[in-house]
Amino acid sequence: MGLFTAYHKKTDETLMVLIQNGDHRAFQNLYDRYATRLNGFFFKMLWSDAEMAEDFVQDLFTKVIDRPELFKIEYKVKPWLFQIAANMCKNAYRKNSFERAYRQHLESEGIHLAHIETKLDHSIQFDLLSKAMNNLEEDNRSIFLLRYQQEMTIEELSETFDIPTGTVKSRLFNLRKQLLTAIEDQKITNHE
Repeated sequence: MGLFTAYHKKTDETLMVLIQNGDHRAFQNLYDRYATRLNGFFFKMLWSDAEMAEDFVQDLFTKVIDRPELFKIEYKVKPWLFQIAANMCKNAYRKNSFERAYRQHLESEGIHLAHIETKLDHSIQFDLLSKAMNNLEEDNRSIFLLRYQQEMTIEELSETFDIPTGTVKSRLFNLRKQLLTAIEDQKITNHE
């Protein structure tokens, strides 16, 4: 057989072992076998968003190439890849559900993000939020970031900060209002 191995004849599991040993051609073969199927799965699962599906495929294979040791020899590759894909979708659902609930919550308080979004692009919004967050006390900034960036639950935050869940909810509610007020104030200052 010589220097070149007939990768197309190898099992998925053999390819993963080769990938774990740094074989990039084995990775390319595994990618070629599954990228289209995973793209179709993500497309159907993620609101028929073709760009998002493609991004998720790339993210999944980035995880495979960055952390091949997560694959154990007793696994079958196909179910393993689709389990990773399903978990990625669950995380996307949680994030989407949170964003919708957060927008509804803000709108119920009379704060309409659509109005803000039409005037500011995302980079400006991020800059304003970053500036507003820099003015928060360290504990408040931590609790906010752990909740919304690291997606910790109210219960996990309660344990982390050793405070009742009601206190966590109250702090988060007040922090959202404080940040929104600070962002609005910054926008007014910037337009003057």
